Amino acid sequence: MALLPAFGLSVAAAQELPELPQVDQVPVNMSVRYYDVDGRRVSDAVEAMRFAGPLGYEAETRTSGSYYMQYELTPRGCSLTLLEIPLEVEILYPNWTGYDRARRSDRERWDARMHVLTVHENVHALIAFLGMIETYNDVIQDGPQPDCEALQERVRSMVDAANDRLRGWQRDYDRVTDHGIDQVDFDLQAFMAERL
Repeated sequence: MALLPAFGLSVAAAQELPELPQVDQVPVNMSVRYYDVDGRRVSDAVEAMRFAGPLGYEAETRTSGSYYMQYELTPRGCSLTLLEIPLEVEILYPNWTGYDRARRSDRERWDARMHVLTVHENVHALIAFLGMIETYNDVIQDGPQPDCEALQERVRSMVDAANDRLRGWQRDYDRVTDHGIDQVDFDLQAFMAERL
Protein backbone atom coordinates (compact mmCIF):
# COMPACT_ATOMS: atom_id res chain seq x y z
CA MET A 1 0.00 0.00 0.00
CA ALA A 2 1.21 3.47 -0.68
CA LEU A 3 0.59 6.82 0.91
CA LEU A 4 2.68 9.64 -0.51
CA PRO A 5 3.36 13.23 0.44
CA ALA A 6 1.37 15.84 -1.45
CA PHE A 7 3.99 16.90 -4.02
CA GLY A 8 7.65 17.16 -4.90
CA LEU A 9 8.21 13.93 -6.86
CA SER A 10 9.84 13.61 -10.26
CA VAL A 11 10.14 11.13 -13.17
CA ALA A 12 7.03 10.20 -15.16
CA ALA A 13 5.74 6.68 -15.86
CA ALA A 14 2.53 4.78 -16.42
CA GLN A 15 1.12 2.15 -14.08
CA GLU A 16 2.80 -1.05 -15.17
CA LEU A 17 2.78 -4.61 -13.98
CA PRO A 18 6.11 -5.87 -12.73
CA GLU A 19 7.99 -8.21 -15.03
CA LEU A 20 8.32 -11.30 -12.87
CA PRO A 21 10.35 -14.31 -13.98
CA GLN A 22 8.37 -17.26 -15.33
CA VAL A 23 8.41 -20.04 -12.73
CA ASP A 24 6.14 -22.92 -13.75
CA GLN A 25 5.62 -24.05 -10.16
CA VAL A 26 4.51 -20.55 -9.10
CA PRO A 27 2.31 -19.21 -11.90
CA VAL A 28 1.24 -15.61 -11.38
CA ASN A 29 -2.09 -14.11 -12.42
CA MET A 30 -1.75 -10.33 -12.30
CA SER A 31 -4.39 -7.68 -12.79
CA VAL A 32 -4.74 -3.93 -12.38
CA ARG A 33 -7.90 -2.10 -11.34
CA TYR A 34 -8.54 1.62 -11.01
CA TYR A 35 -10.73 3.84 -8.88
CA ASP A 36 -11.70 7.26 -10.23
CA VAL A 37 -10.77 10.58 -8.65
CA ASP A 38 -12.02 13.94 -9.93
CA GLY A 39 -10.62 17.43 -9.90
CA ARG A 40 -9.37 20.22 -12.13
CA ARG A 41 -5.92 20.36 -10.53
CA VAL A 42 -3.60 17.64 -9.33
CA SER A 43 -4.11 18.90 -5.77
CA ASP A 44 -7.86 18.26 -6.16
CA ALA A 45 -7.20 14.71 -7.41
CA VAL A 46 -4.79 14.02 -4.54
CA GLU A 47 -7.35 15.28 -2.04
CA ALA A 48 -10.01 13.04 -3.64
CA MET A 49 -7.74 10.00 -3.16
CA ARG A 50 -7.97 10.40 0.61
CA PHE A 51 -11.63 9.44 0.44
CA ALA A 52 -11.85 7.26 -2.68
CA GLY A 53 -8.70 5.17 -2.19
CA PRO A 54 -8.34 1.84 -0.41
CA LEU A 55 -8.58 2.40 3.36
CA GLY A 56 -6.98 5.81 3.17
CA TYR A 57 -4.13 4.79 0.88
CA GLU A 58 -3.53 5.91 -2.68
CA ALA A 59 -2.81 2.46 -4.13
CA GLU A 60 -2.92 -1.11 -2.91
CA THR A 61 -1.58 -4.51 -3.89
CA ARG A 62 -3.51 -7.58 -2.81
CA THR A 63 -1.87 -10.98 -3.05
CA SER A 64 -2.92 -14.49 -2.21
CA GLY A 65 -1.43 -17.88 -2.87
CA SER A 66 -3.33 -21.11 -3.30
CA TYR A 67 -2.19 -24.58 -4.33
CA TYR A 68 -2.83 -27.35 -6.81
CA MET A 69 -1.40 -30.77 -6.10
CA GLN A 70 -1.35 -34.33 -7.32
CA TYR A 71 -0.06 -37.18 -5.19
CA GLU A 72 0.25 -40.94 -4.90
CA LEU A 73 0.49 -43.44 -2.10
CA THR A 74 3.92 -45.08 -1.96
CA PRO A 75 5.60 -47.46 0.48
CA ARG A 76 7.13 -44.36 2.20
CA GLY A 77 3.75 -42.64 2.57
CA CYS A 78 1.76 -40.22 0.45
CA SER A 79 4.06 -38.24 -1.88
CA LEU A 80 3.54 -35.27 -4.15
CA THR A 81 3.79 -35.97 -7.87
CA LEU A 82 2.88 -32.40 -8.87
CA LEU A 83 2.66 -29.14 -6.96
CA GLU A 84 1.82 -25.65 -8.15
CA ILE A 85 1.37 -22.64 -5.89
CA PRO A 86 -0.47 -20.06 -8.03
CA LEU A 87 -0.20 -16.46 -6.90
CA GLU A 88 -2.99 -13.94 -7.48
CA VAL A 89 -1.86 -10.31 -7.57
CA GLU A 90 -4.27 -7.41 -7.92
CA ILE A 91 -3.01 -3.83 -7.93
CA LEU A 92 -5.41 -0.94 -7.38
CA TYR A 93 -4.41 2.52 -8.66
CA PRO A 94 -6.16 5.89 -8.84
CA ASN A 95 -7.38 7.18 -12.20
CA TRP A 96 -7.54 10.96 -12.41
CA THR A 97 -10.52 11.62 -14.67
CA GLY A 98 -9.45 15.24 -15.24
CA TYR A 99 -5.95 14.35 -16.44
CA ASP A 100 -6.51 15.11 -20.15
CA ARG A 101 -7.96 18.55 -19.39
CA ALA A 102 -5.33 19.54 -16.81
CA ARG A 103 -2.39 21.88 -17.26
CA ARG A 104 0.86 20.26 -18.31
CA SER A 105 2.51 21.05 -14.97
CA ASP A 106 -0.31 19.26 -13.13
CA ARG A 107 -0.06 16.26 -15.46
CA GLU A 108 3.71 16.10 -14.85
CA ARG A 109 3.18 16.15 -11.09
CA TRP A 110 0.56 13.40 -11.40
CA ASP A 111 2.85 11.30 -13.60
CA ALA A 112 5.66 11.64 -11.07
CA ARG A 113 3.35 10.58 -8.27
CA MET A 114 2.11 7.60 -10.29
CA HIS A 115 5.69 6.55 -11.03
CA VAL A 116 6.45 6.28 -7.32
CA LEU A 117 3.17 4.43 -6.70
CA THR A 118 3.95 2.01 -9.53
CA VAL A 119 7.42 1.22 -8.22
CA HIS A 120 6.11 0.77 -4.68
CA GLU A 121 3.21 -1.50 -5.65
CA ASN A 122 5.35 -3.57 -8.03
CA VAL A 123 7.75 -4.31 -5.19
CA HIS A 124 4.76 -5.53 -3.14
CA ALA A 125 4.05 -8.00 -5.96
CA LEU A 126 7.69 -9.07 -6.15
CA ILE A 127 7.86 -9.71 -2.39
CA ALA A 128 4.80 -11.98 -2.68
CA PHE A 129 6.31 -13.81 -5.64
CA LEU A 130 9.60 -14.46 -3.83
CA GLY A 131 7.71 -15.59 -0.75
CA MET A 132 5.63 -18.09 -2.71
CA ILE A 133 8.72 -19.53 -4.39
CA GLU A 134 10.17 -20.06 -0.91
CA THR A 135 6.92 -21.73 0.15
CA TYR A 136 7.03 -24.04 -2.87
CA ASN A 137 10.57 -25.08 -1.94
CA ASP A 138 9.56 -25.66 1.70
CA VAL A 139 6.59 -27.86 0.73
CA ILE A 140 8.67 -29.94 -1.70
CA GLN A 141 11.39 -30.49 0.90
CA ASP A 142 8.83 -31.50 3.53
CA GLY A 143 8.64 -35.04 2.12
CA PRO A 144 5.95 -37.71 2.21
CA GLN A 145 3.24 -37.78 4.87
CA PRO A 146 1.79 -40.91 6.55
CA ASP A 147 -1.36 -40.77 4.39
CA CYS A 148 -2.84 -38.59 1.64
CA GLU A 149 -5.23 -36.79 3.95
CA ALA A 150 -2.27 -35.76 6.11
CA LEU A 151 -0.42 -34.60 2.98
CA GLN A 152 -3.36 -32.45 1.86
CA GLU A 153 -3.64 -30.92 5.33
CA ARG A 154 0.11 -30.30 5.52
CA VAL A 155 0.22 -28.50 2.15
CA ARG A 156 -2.88 -26.47 2.98
CA SER A 157 -1.46 -25.39 6.33
CA MET A 158 1.92 -24.46 4.81
CA VAL A 159 0.28 -22.32 2.10
CA ASP A 160 -2.01 -20.68 4.68
CA ALA A 161 1.02 -19.96 6.87
CA ALA A 162 2.82 -18.50 3.83
CA ASN A 163 -0.09 -16.13 3.14
CA ASP A 164 0.02 -15.01 6.79
CA ARG A 165 3.80 -14.57 6.64
CA LEU A 166 3.52 -12.54 3.43
CA ARG A 167 1.00 -10.19 5.02
CA GLY A 168 3.59 -9.51 7.72
CA TRP A 169 6.32 -8.96 5.13
CA GLN A 170 4.08 -6.51 3.26
CA ARG A 171 3.42 -4.57 6.47
CA ASP A 172 7.18 -4.54 7.16
CA TYR A 173 7.85 -3.24 3.65
CA ASP A 174 5.31 -0.44 4.09
CA ARG A 175 6.84 0.42 7.47
CA VAL A 176 10.43 0.45 6.13
CA THR A 177 9.50 2.60 3.11
CA ASP A 178 6.94 4.69 5.01
CA HIS A 179 4.35 3.53 2.44
CA GLY A 180 6.56 4.57 -0.48
CA ILE A 181 7.76 7.93 0.83
CA ASP A 182 11.27 6.50 1.38
CA GLN A 183 11.15 4.19 -1.64
CA VAL A 184 14.46 5.44 -3.09
CA ASP A 185 16.43 4.13 -0.10
CA PHE A 186 14.75 0.71 -0.05
CA ASP A 187 17.08 -2.30 -0.54
CA LEU A 188 14.96 -5.26 -1.67
CA GLN A 189 17.86 -7.70 -1.58
CA ALA A 190 18.69 -6.88 2.05
CA PHE A 191 15.00 -6.87 3.00
CA MET A 192 14.42 -10.35 1.53
CA ALA A 193 17.73 -11.72 2.92
CA GLU A 194 16.39 -11.06 6.43
CA ARG A 195 13.24 -13.05 5.64
CA LEU A 196 14.27 -15.98 3.46
